[in-house]
Amino acid sequence: MAEKTFVTVSFERIQRVVDILSMVSIGEYNPELIQIEPSTQADEFSVLEAALNIYNHELATARLQNERYIGELERSKQELQEQIATIAKQQMAIHELSTPIVEVWEDILLLPIISSLDSQRAAEMTEKLLDRVKSSRSRCIIIDITGVELVDTNTANSMLKMTRAARLLGTMCVLTGIRPEIARTMVQLGVELEGIKTLRTLKDGLRECFGFLHQLKLNEQHATRSDKSGALSLLQTRRRKEPSTKVHEPIHEATTMPSDE
Repeated sequence: MAEKTFVTVSFERIQRVVDILSMVSIGEYNPELIQIEPSTQADEFSVLEAALNIYNHELATARLQNERYIGELERSKQELQEQIATIAKQQMAIHELSTPIVEVWEDILLLPIISSLDSQRAAEMTEKLLDRVKSSRSRCIIIDITGVELVDTNTANSMLKMTRAARLLGTMCVLTGIRPEIARTMVQLGVELEGIKTLRTLKDGLRECFGFLHQLKLNEQHATRSDKSGALSLLQTRRRKEPSTKVHEPIHEATTMPSDE
């Protein structure tokens, strides 16, 4: 058996190693604090001190690299969040542009439909259109499909639901921009736009809305005059039915004085 070798180490050297290990365990990697100064005594414990210095140096280097990587990840995360926010804003802008509702005249809203119209987009358009009608109290809506490339059964049904919902709020709907090829496709598919007045151009739609608003104004004026004349007739009738009150003057009877005979 190999003879055992005993090394005598001072308490200060052992305490120094313990202190360094304690600082490393709590995350202290300052080289000035965790490095052991080389001992003047060349013994086996000096090898341990040198190995501990190498270990602490590599650990501090690895920690510094991790901090740098974490910093880069945080910056990348922040840039990614900014890009996501920008994309969300762009999507919102695209969504707003894809569903523009314009008040082209007093009490007249214009909804131009561009590209295809699926069920989700139709539901969003309907909700936005109804909110705009409620806030503006508009009486006419022009739905222009000049920018629609293809009209199928789904598109036609979506427009029907949209106009029916708008009519429930008391608005008149007009469909414009039907091109000949779209008209032929709708006839071939057997699509019937029930309750929707279809016109060829936006100009025709505006003319139709102006006529509707003018007639509506005339009806309101006629109703107002009728209410006033009805109230006047009722007042006159009540006056004729009231009994007339006459003032009767008191009658003084002549008294005859007896004559002296």
